[in-house]
Amino acid sequence: MSKKILIIDDDPSIRSFYKEFLREEGFEVSEAGNAITGLKLYKELKPDIILLDINMPDKSGLDILKEIKKKDENIPVFLLTAHEDYKRSFSSLYA
Repeated sequence: MSKKILIIDDDPSIRSFYKEFLREEGFEVSEAGNAITGLKLYKELKPDIILLDINMPDKSGLDILKEIKKKDENIPVFLLTAHEDYKRSFSSLYA
């Protein structure tokens, strides 16, 4: 049985890129274009891994992360961002 991955990102091209690549690698991929749908799918599908955009128009990815981690603190969540401010902030945590 393949691992289930949920992509939550408001950018359709990003979702499409990850979905295509991950399906070719044998993963079962679901996607959501906003936070509300993403949280709904998370509850319904119980994915093994989540790819989560930090900046979305309806809700912050960091807020979604908190909600997800309240329900399952062990689920791997990979945060996605194209914004340099976040990249610098996160990289300084590991310097």
